[in-house]
Amino acid sequence: MKKLKYIPALVLALGLFSSCNKEYLDVKNVDANVPVELLYTNYAYVQQVVWNIYSYLPDGFDKLYLEAAADNAEATNVTDRSQSFNFGIWNQYSNPDGGAYASNFDGIRQANLYLKNKDKVDISYIRDKITSTDSSTYFNARNNVKFMEGEALFLKAFFYFELVKRYGGVPILEEPLDYNNESAWKNIKRNSVDECLRYIGTLCDKAALIIPANLSAYTWYQAGRATLGSIKALKARAFLYGASPLFKEKGSTITWAEAAQASRDVIALNAYSLDASYTNLFGANNTTSVEAIFYRRYGAQNGFERNNFPILFEGSNGSSITPSQNLVDNYEVLVKNGSGVVTGSVPFSWNDPTHAAAPYTNRDPRLAFTVITNGASFKSRVIETFTGGNSGLPKQNASKTGYYLLKWNNSSVDLVNNTTTVHSWLYFRYADVLLGYAEAMYNAYGATGDPLAYGMTSLAAINLVRQRTNVKMPVLIASQITQERIESERNAELAFEDHRFWDVRRWKKAAYFKMPLNRIEITNNGSSLTYAVKKLEDRSFDDKMYWYPIPQNEISKTSWAQNTGW
Repeated sequence: MKKLKYIPALVLALGLFSSCNKEYLDVKNVDANVPVELLYTNYAYVQQVVWNIYSYLPDGFDKLYLEAAADNAEATNVTDRSQSFNFGIWNQYSNPDGGAYASNFDGIRQANLYLKNKDKVDISYIRDKITSTDSSTYFNARNNVKFMEGEALFLKAFFYFELVKRYGGVPILEEPLDYNNESAWKNIKRNSVDECLRYIGTLCDKAALIIPANLSAYTWYQAGRATLGSIKALKARAFLYGASPLFKEKGSTITWAEAAQASRDVIALNAYSLDASYTNLFGANNTTSVEAIFYRRYGAQNGFERNNFPILFEGSNGSSITPSQNLVDNYEVLVKNGSGVVTGSVPFSWNDPTHAAAPYTNRDPRLAFTVITNGASFKSRVIETFTGGNSGLPKQNASKTGYYLLKWNNSSVDLVNNTTTVHSWLYFRYADVLLGYAEAMYNAYGATGDPLAYGMTSLAAINLVRQRTNVKMPVLIASQITQERIESERNAELAFEDHRFWDVRRWKKAAYFKMPLNRIEITNNGSSLTYAVKKLEDRSFDDKMYWYPIPQNEISKTSWAQNTGW
């Protein structure tokens, strides 16, 4: 792992962060000539030091290729990184996601640098300017310095979680380790998975004592910074993973009851609710949603749309990540009575002639909110993915699966005139918390158990998500709740939000990844269409792939035992 040159790296990271994400935080460049020791005494500079820690948060849109490395999607570009995962041609020497190792340890180092030097911050010059009528500037600065400690603790926990979910146990570092000091690195040992998960929980607990629940009084605290909700949501996710089979096998002592309580702690804040509009969560204004908990904002751009618009639109470059038939089949079918009233829902089945004849009719509304299917309208055009259609094969760069991605795609963008839009990636949202709570409660207490009087059962949490205003899926009953139903519901709600790749691993259900990835072949017969499910490709997954291998250069440096099987 290369050493982070602090001043140049700070300037570089801030410059990139400012230009690409200037609406996320108000970042200014730090003078490259400022000595390192002065960064932590100068209040203006130290704020930028903390903003720099945020720059190490993962780029969610860049990670969408992991959906194509799971069973949810396929990359149109044959050279896409996902193919290394799909064909099993990755290892400790070459990992498409291997950069996460250095990046997250770099982020941890930045957090540790601040935490080590936080007491050096000098705001006395602000205090000296207090007048009898105005002391707000000083007290704001004092609070800000304290809050930045909470932010650094939260971000450090975030980076540790990103490492642990990939590699298992990693070293717990309290000092800002110099990665080029190989003699020091050789003395660093890996902590266990359980120690790491408990440590993440402890960091979140410490941060939660610093960041207040109600930030409305602190008008200077910019949107996008850590909140109490985001801190508790991170702990909830870490504990959900910790209670799951893969992590239990690695020695995690976190129980489903603890995971349920961690999710309940987010719910109990009463700070979030489900957005009435599912689609609002993925548009330009999603950061204002009542459901958004923690997010990263990007400057106005159109790269996502250029990659993912159906190819009939001029300017679309055909580098799309397209939903698979496997995912589409996951969405339920509504059951209606003779009067057209919805009375329930059933799994989709190609063996049902009614389903097979009209596969996109009467489906869970989240399908149409997530996937562009044949015959759907997009930008006032009917999208044709049938063979020979305006966006179908054999056209160059057409979707290989017969579908295009709608989620995150902003139809207001005009690629011909190069118009742009703001995007924001949601790291945590309320439905994710509810579904994590539902899974933990189910495994701890069953579908309807609530022995600690939290006020919500697993069944109630799932139905709350299903009953969002513009989704209104029929409520389930207790006998319908199984772990498999929870998995299906989670994918219907959270597809293309960087969950599936990790969920399947933590569940230890590689069967999802070993199944062939399927596409739809649609034939236009003039007055009718016929549908046939075809295998697009076989996928490769060995049990060792539940965990990433430690990069070989780190193994050579530390003499650690490599993760099993690599």
